[in-house]
Amino acid sequence: MKNPIAGVCAVFLAAGLECGWARAEEVRIYQPAQLKQGEYETLARLWVETWRARFWVPTHDSPEAGMAALRDKAAGLGASGLIDVDCYGDRGLFSLGSETFLCYGKAIKVR
Repeated sequence: MKNPIAGVCAVFLAAGLECGWARAEEVRIYQPAQLKQGEYETLARLWVETWRARFWVPTHDSPEAGMAALRDKAAGLGASGLIDVDCYGDRGLFSLGSETFLCYGKAIKVR
C-alpha cells in the first residue's frame, strides 16, 4: 500500500470505527472573510506549531507544490479545509540561489 495512513484508515473502517483521514483534494482553501470564527474548529497551525519549526520547515519549488503539501497534511489530520494560508518565496542561505517557497496556514474542520 502506497500510503500507510490510508492503510490504518482502512482497518478502522473495517472495524466500524470512524477515520478522520480525508483525501487531500477534498480539503478546501478558504479566504479569511469566508468563515466566521465560530463556524470552524482549528485543528492545527501547520508548519509553525512545533519546536522544530525554529530550525526547519518544509520548502517547495513552487507555491502550488506548497499548497499541495498543506492539503496533504491537513487531510491527514482529518481537516475539511485550510484558512489563513500564505506562501512566500525565499532566496536564503539554504536555497542555494534558487527561490524556494514556504507555505503555512491553519487546518480546520468546518462545522
